[in-house]
Amino acid sequence: MYQTTLNDKLIFSGKGLHSGEFVKVELYPALPDNGITIRRADIPGTEPVKLTPFNVISTVLATTVYCGNYRISTVEHLLSALYGLGIDNVHIDVYGDELPILDGSSSAYVDQMKNIGVKQLKKKRKYLKFTKKIRLEKGDKWIEIIPSRYFKITFGINFKNSIISEQKKFITVTPNTYLKEISRARTFGFKEEVEQLWKMGLAKGGSLENAVVVDNNKILNGDGLRFDDEFVRHKILDLIGDIALLGYRFFGHIRAYKSGHELNNVFARTLLESKNCYKIIELNDQYSFNPYETLVLEPQGT
Repeated sequence: MYQTTLNDKLIFSGKGLHSGEFVKVELYPALPDNGITIRRADIPGTEPVKLTPFNVISTVLATTVYCGNYRISTVEHLLSALYGLGIDNVHIDVYGDELPILDGSSSAYVDQMKNIGVKQLKKKRKYLKFTKKIRLEKGDKWIEIIPSRYFKITFGINFKNSIISEQKKFITVTPNTYLKEISRARTFGFKEEVEQLWKMGLAKGGSLENAVVVDNNKILNGDGLRFDDEFVRHKILDLIGDIALLGYRFFGHIRAYKSGHELNNVFARTLLESKNCYKIIELNDQYSFNPYETLVLEPQGT
């Protein structure tokens, strides 16, 4: 029922996926109703910006947000971890023009957030409770939300590749299920596409250490896959990160097919603009169930 933040500061560093340069990000506890704010801390005089779907300026290869006059790329994995673990209020300082890719999943973020703990604040959360269906389509890709008493996701993908092929995954999103079923799923790509990106001067930090790479009918990573359906699980991870920009917890079942960052962002914008399709509520006796079980992260402090 109540808003949360981190118990203490966290620091992450490593290669940026696209620049290949060393970058650093610092997370700070924040006050109620702060939401997720972000700042280019490496540039003197920059001010924090509160993230919303309307801050997104590019969805090519990653989700990139506008922070003042500067860009910050690859925010989706960190936002996914925050939302997946039920953390509402955090300030993010970024030293560089993108976040570190780490191992290509959100597990490093999740592990450290779990270790540092979550602090429950004294102000209630506001939830979006969707009451009508909303659907977007682009070619053979689509994404929709239907009313539900929980936050659920059903995602389908279909690649003309024997390793990936057609995969579908359903999950009711809670901190526990996010930790166990989603957070370790890594980003992925095809060998020929990665090599083409390198020739274009992109994905300079990409490697087998931070992505699953598929070459025809084999996985190039020596340790193989973490899940048989790791590909669709990572698509869910990305979707949660893009939906986190809503700034609200919500009740609804998102169903998607072949959706990516672009359609996810248009969908998030559409959800906020469709004010006749949801109610803003606080949990009370009528909605006394807890869709964000905290078996993994026990709130600490007040």
